[in-house]
Amino acid sequence: MAYTVRECERCLAHEGIPGVRIDEGGTCSICKSFDREWGNWPERKEGRRRALEQMFADCRKKNRPYDVLVPLSGGKDSTYVLYLCRKEFDLRCLAVTWDQGFLTDHARRNIERTVEVLGVDHIFYGISKPLLMQLYRSFFLKTGFFCPVCMRGIAVATEMAAAAFKVPLVVTGTSRRTEEYVSPEFFMAGQIGFFRNVLAGDPLLQAARQLLYTGDWKRKVAYHLFWWTGIERVFHSAAINMPDYLDWDYDRIFATIQNELGWMSHRPDEEHSDCSVDNIVDYVRQCKFPALQPELLRYSKLATAGLLRKEDARDKLRANGRGDAAPANLDGFCRSLGITEAEFREAMKNPLRHMRYRPQPSRAWNMLRVLKRALLNPVLRRLR
Repeated sequence: MAYTVRECERCLAHEGIPGVRIDEGGTCSICKSFDREWGNWPERKEGRRRALEQMFADCRKKNRPYDVLVPLSGGKDSTYVLYLCRKEFDLRCLAVTWDQGFLTDHARRNIERTVEVLGVDHIFYGISKPLLMQLYRSFFLKTGFFCPVCMRGIAVATEMAAAAFKVPLVVTGTSRRTEEYVSPEFFMAGQIGFFRNVLAGDPLLQAARQLLYTGDWKRKVAYHLFWWTGIERVFHSAAINMPDYLDWDYDRIFATIQNELGWMSHRPDEEHSDCSVDNIVDYVRQCKFPALQPELLRYSKLATAGLLRKEDARDKLRANGRGDAAPANLDGFCRSLGITEAEFREAMKNPLRHMRYRPQPSRAWNMLRVLKRALLNPVLRRLR
């Protein structure tokens, strides 16, 4: 008997996606989680904007050389964040770009044009390309992932610059309301514990010691207090996602950055225009998990957030047109990392091979997180 996976009544998520569960009423775990955190957004958004403006006022009062730091990839979200910080909120901004070795030419142009038009200071940060490619190779062969190296680099570049210039607030464009659902089964970011575990016993760990930086203790304490207490004031240091505080309308975002900053990409709605191997990431993911059709999670989340009708999300997914064929740049990618086709295929065989390197939080840490979700978060939501 053929088995058909159930699809959510509201979005495109289905039970073939790792971590997705659908209840008896036909609603998926992604939509239910969204509703718990963001379901009352129309009533909350004015208060969220006031909280954002208060944090910016806190930063100005410190009278530092820079009020905020914005990690600038050259993509749509980070470009728009920098635009808002400078043009709408009149903040003194420092932009930092991590050069991940696969930065597209139009991303470099977007970055140069943006910082020139906005008149903000900008830093490029990177490590030697041979070492970077060695790290990508090691991670890919061991875990089937290479993105954690890039994610780790972004974190280090951001925190090093923020600490060096004593910038009180880091503002990113990560949108938990509208960006695709991720699960550790098919995506790992640049967590320091995962990074260390993958390179344990490898000479690369010492060679890449600059990527082990986690910030000075004062900033780390301030970040933890900001997250745990939910007191959204910048007393020392903090990091926020701007889309948690403002409407994130992609039609407005694209129109603004294209008209005001001359921003460009291959496609008008391209998600990761800054990375030349983003299609390799999609291909690798689909090789491991055939249910993860490229762009499915992105369009599905827009349906969850009410920014697309489910039918329109499905139409966009069909129009995306990416199939199962290997990308044209796959051979070049493998040459960059120094891996053979056989090694590439071997890394795809066990899609969960990375999980052995995932650090396990202590029982006490898990208990604290449970208590925060059960007791503190509901109180904070009522106060906001």
